[in-house]
Amino acid sequence: MNVDGWIIEESFRNTFSMGFKTTAHLHSERSEYQQIDVYETDSVGRLLLLDGKTMVSNKDEFVYHEVVSHLPYMVTRQCKNVLIIGGGDGGVVREFVKHPDIQRIDLVEIDERVIEVSKKYFPECTSGLSDPRVRVLCQDGFAFIKKAKKEYDIVVIDSTDPVDFASALFTDSFYQDVYNSLTDEGIMMNQTENPFLDEFGVKEIYNNMRKVFPLVRSVTAPMLIYPGVFWTWGFSSKKYGPTDLNPERLNHMAGVERNLQWYNMDWHRGAFSLSNFHKKMIGQE
Repeated sequence: MNVDGWIIEESFRNTFSMGFKTTAHLHSERSEYQQIDVYETDSVGRLLLLDGKTMVSNKDEFVYHEVVSHLPYMVTRQCKNVLIIGGGDGGVVREFVKHPDIQRIDLVEIDERVIEVSKKYFPECTSGLSDPRVRVLCQDGFAFIKKAKKEYDIVVIDSTDPVDFASALFTDSFYQDVYNSLTDEGIMMNQTENPFLDEFGVKEIYNNMRKVFPLVRSVTAPMLIYPGVFWTWGFSSKKYGPTDLNPERLNHMAGVERNLQWYNMDWHRGAFSLSNFHKKMIGQE
């Protein structure tokens, strides 16, 4: 909600809120699927909201996008084809195109207007969409994934909270479809909310992943604009563990990471060492 020049996002059953002071309301529209707004703020620069929920800001977008892309890439032994479901802001695509061995990157975003609005207001995120290896498909990701069989080396689920049309992206049946779409050594990355503000059942999300994937782990990094800042992502793999870095990519990534803002291989190696609290909330023994 917008109150006296502040964007206030309520969460945790409306008992917790975060706010950002705005200086301009740059864009507002109702697409076929959701309300889309862009604000200019004092603290985080431009801020994208979908249905009143913070999605992307200039200040911290690099954290999310670097985590979900470079982390699984550095574990895969072969990475030819990548699928991103959601992520119409283009930030995940921007990170994957930094790896020349990737042959195809499919971005499946149900709402074309999110892509167009992001091109206008977040060009630093959408810069990778012009890469010739990228296919932008404005389709329902839930339906799209059912048709793919052992096609992708990495699948990234860049979704909003598990409500409304996005709720299907957190079910065990959807994770089974993702599993079927992955190659024999494939990896899925997905955002898994804030365990301190457990509004959507974090443990249930991880249990659904464990029903399908033989290896499921969790990683955390700060997201300044998301409720509570402490944010988690799931790493679900058919074969390799999250810290089994591909030795053949070490030199390549050493060059790439010099120009990154969050990810480096030292962080990667330690990121899966979890607190007791985190382990308990996701049901990890």
